[in-house]
Amino acid sequence: MTLKRLLAGIAQALALLGLPALPAAAQCKRVVLSANPDYPPYHWAEGDRIVGASIALTGRMLDELGVPWEARFVGPWPRVLKLAEQGQIDLIVSLKPTPEREAFLAFTQSPAFPNPMAVFTVKAQSFKFESFSDLIGRRGGRTAGDRFGEAFDRFAEQSLKLEDGLSLGHNFQKLLADRVDYVVTGLYTGRAQLIREGLADRIAPLPRLVNEGFIHHGFVRRSPCVALLEAVDARLAAARKSGLDRRLLEEALLEWQQRPGPAPRP
Repeated sequence: MTLKRLLAGIAQALALLGLPALPAAAQCKRVVLSANPDYPPYHWAEGDRIVGASIALTGRMLDELGVPWEARFVGPWPRVLKLAEQGQIDLIVSLKPTPEREAFLAFTQSPAFPNPMAVFTVKAQSFKFESFSDLIGRRGGRTAGDRFGEAFDRFAEQSLKLEDGLSLGHNFQKLLADRVDYVVTGLYTGRAQLIREGLADRIAPLPRLVNEGFIHHGFVRRSPCVALLEAVDARLAAARKSGLDRRLLEEALLEWQQRPGPAPRP
């Protein structure tokens, strides 16, 4: 029996049982992956590509699996999520799992990277932050599409004023202009952005973190490449155990800081 007939037989049997047929890894001919284009050192846009630690790590894994891949810039973060929901890309790398995203993404159990979340303020206007309630009544900023963990997201929806910005750099400029009182973002990402823009002496994270989070890979459920989930998950676990994830993060941070400032997009 040929492989094609075998797969067809399995699909027919599952259909008779009322179960969806799972795509086989052999059906994944090419992985088109994307990510938040404004989230260094994990990943950032460079021309029509996405580069950074997430791409370096994922590329190694897919190369080991013998699967061609492309890290594609497709637009701002909300558009990345929308295209994944529509099944137009196969994988989003390094993002926080949420119930909303799990509706269209199958997440790895093993994290790709640590990603603690922090509150950033202008140093001269910092304030006490010991619990989420200390943010009530203050104007906050975040990048559109960002999520910070179920507990904070739920509290923010019920009790906080969070204004969405198109990019982290835009949010930091709003902070300096006193249009918001704080910005919530990833600790590493915020520091990378401030160092590159020469703002580390004016803006800094508050000592208490929002959470000690991790980010995972999310395969698009509608993509045949979701069959690679188990293999990629095992490799993520190995990378974390060996320290490869942290080494690639440090390398990407150095690369990001040494690059010239980004050219404006048309």
